[in-house]
Amino acid sequence: MSSFNLPHDDTRTDPVTTYGFLRTSIQDIDPGAKAAAALASYDVVMVPGLDGSNTRHWQSRWEILLQQHGASVYRVQQNDWTQPFYPAWKQGLLSTMRQTHRRVILVAHSLGAILVARVAAEEGLPEVAGAFLVAPADIEEYEGPAITRIKAFEPLPGKPLPFPAVIMASENDEWLSLSRARLLATEWNAELVNAGTVGHVGNVASIGMWNEGLSVLAQFADNLSPRTRAC
Repeated sequence: MSSFNLPHDDTRTDPVTTYGFLRTSIQDIDPGAKAAAALASYDVVMVPGLDGSNTRHWQSRWEILLQQHGASVYRVQQNDWTQPFYPAWKQGLLSTMRQTHRRVILVAHSLGAILVARVAAEEGLPEVAGAFLVAPADIEEYEGPAITRIKAFEPLPGKPLPFPAVIMASENDEWLSLSRARLLATEWNAELVNAGTVGHVGNVASIGMWNEGLSVLAQFADNLSPRTRAC
């Protein structure tokens, strides 16, 4: 396991202008186009967490943006977002996976990230090329008011995931400390990215489109080995 910070890529391609210092590209000014290009070989599956992802959530914004740029995006549906029941949520994830046609990149948030890790430990999920896990809900250490709703998702998996993964963790997340994020990244053999001070990166976070996260997702997809792209 290694860790890295948000990328700062000064590479310029497909120039729109050739005026030296003004040289830029469509992908530089449109992170949605860059991410969609990186994800073009995959089906993307959004996996929301507790209470789902409302219209302001970055998952919802990314879903629309990526689809506008031609990416294939699915969203996991659950019958009850407020009172999660692990067996039912597991079936919700597997049901969505059965709708896909290509290798899958899972984009999960909070309890959705824990769902991905647990189902992967139990089922292997060979159709998954990689997982982008944002602010996994630390159900073993979290002591907030929602603990009774998520406790049944214990235990956290303690072995490497069967596919490449990135964990993006915030410095001020009440659901997951950075020290615990480092532990999960080590146990799951995942890359760890410090997302800065963006809270739990959820429905109430004022981060808009969250282009920094979208950039990390694009880099993650670009770095997947060619064999993960095979059907």
